Amino acid sequence: MPQRQLTLKTRITIVEKGQHRLQAWISAYQDIEPEVFVYQRFPSLPGETDPDDHFVNIASAADMAEYPKTSPVDPVPFFRLSQVDLLYRSVDLLYKAVELFQEDIRALILNLDKLDTMGTTREYDFQGSSLSSSSSSSSSSSSSSSS
Repeated sequence: MPQRQLTLKTRITIVEKGQHRLQAWISAYQDIEPEVFVYQRFPSLPGETDPDDHFVNIASAADMAEYPKTSPVDPVPFFRLSQVDLLYRSVDLLYKAVELFQEDIRALILNLDKLDTMGTTREYDFQGSSLSSSSSSSSSSSSSSSS
């Protein structure tokens, strides 16, 4: 079974007008891709050339499997990055966000580990009014990365 690990680093700074800036990134990882911050890309506004990307959430196990890294692939506007840069009006909200990031990353690793241990699939055949099932084992492979 993989030994998944992610190291979340944060930098907090005060910027003008009482706003607090949170920069968070994955600085080290093992047996899991570091791109755990999900973004949604919105079309450019008229007269602008750059698309508008918004942080949405920490990835779930399904997000890790379905959303691409670095940029979206049409028609799905979601993608994953290994960092996030956010502004908060309250330092309390900022620290709460860091706590939630940590909780969500722990949940992601736990859920991926649970998926690895499931390993059994069931197939059901419906014939008339009877139902039969059969079990089969499945295995998955994982590669290890580190930065």
